[in-house]
Amino acid sequence: MRKTAHKRTLAIIPCCNEEATIGSIILKTKRFVNQVLVIDDGSIDETKNIAKEAGAIVISHKKNRGKGAAIRTGFHNMR
Repeated sequence: MRKTAHKRTLAIIPCCNEEATIGSIILKTKRFVNQVLVIDDGSIDETKNIAKEAGAIVISHKKNRGKGAAIRTGFHNMR
């Protein structure tokens, strides 16, 4: 009998100053993936803390570097 590898899925969400919506986005996303990775791209609000409370892994840029840089950070840090 052949073993089937267990597939895992990861959602990478780049964001900046999204405290009003990030929590609900993470909770909805978690229904479809195994793990949510949020790249906080220099937010000055509570985005990072709300994302962590919603169950995401959070990586933060100290300053805003743009969506492309946030996505690259996500790909480099896939767990």
